[in-house]
Amino acid sequence: MTFFAGCNFRCPYCQNASLIPLESGKELDTEDIVKRLQRNLDIVDAAGFTGGEPCLQAEALKELAKRAKALGLRVFLNTNGSNPEVVSDMIEEGLLDYVALDVKAPLDPEPYGRAIDLAELGEAAVGNVKATLEKCLEAGITLEVRTTIVPGLIDQEKDIRKVSSEIAGAQLYVLQQFSPEGDLLDQNFKNVTPPTRETLTRLARVALECGVREVRIRTKESGEETIRP
Repeated sequence: MTFFAGCNFRCPYCQNASLIPLESGKELDTEDIVKRLQRNLDIVDAAGFTGGEPCLQAEALKELAKRAKALGLRVFLNTNGSNPEVVSDMIEEGLLDYVALDVKAPLDPEPYGRAIDLAELGEAAVGNVKATLEKCLEAGITLEVRTTIVPGLIDQEKDIRKVSSEIAGAQLYVLQQFSPEGDLLDQNFKNVTPPTRETLTRLARVALECGVREVRIRTKESGEETIRP
């Protein structure tokens, strides 16, 4: 997995806060990363790109994806969906096999702006996430949608019903357990108690009721679990 520095969102519960500034990372030549992939071809079958937000460094991301595909590897992208043009270009060039799209809240400007702590960008963020979602669905690419359940921010059944209706067609919906550990952007979230496994299970069943095909939860105590109706 390659972590890209830089993110254009400011989610207060973010656990990779140190990666948000673009200059926070270590500058590497793409050739150095390709060499690492080559050295490990006997034990890896895919190259993953995450961050931060990888699409902010589109040129490097595309180059690495091309080189990974040339090595016979599958390519995975984790994105916040704010750069639909980059995702679209990569799909059209055959550079993506799997996309994990963070949908942080119902796709309405007010709750989304609150979730990314950039109220003035709520409308633009929603438009971009919808465009990324639509492109992935149109292309038939394997798509995982993720929502982190954060008490007091995004944890209500109505929120999950709304998101579930908006991601119709996605192969997989994952509800992730917020954790107060790590490099949190807003240190006040250190005092927030994580949602229980039971809470995530209940919300996952709400998503299933809304027609989502497959729903999983991810918790610290039990890892990843597929939830049945």
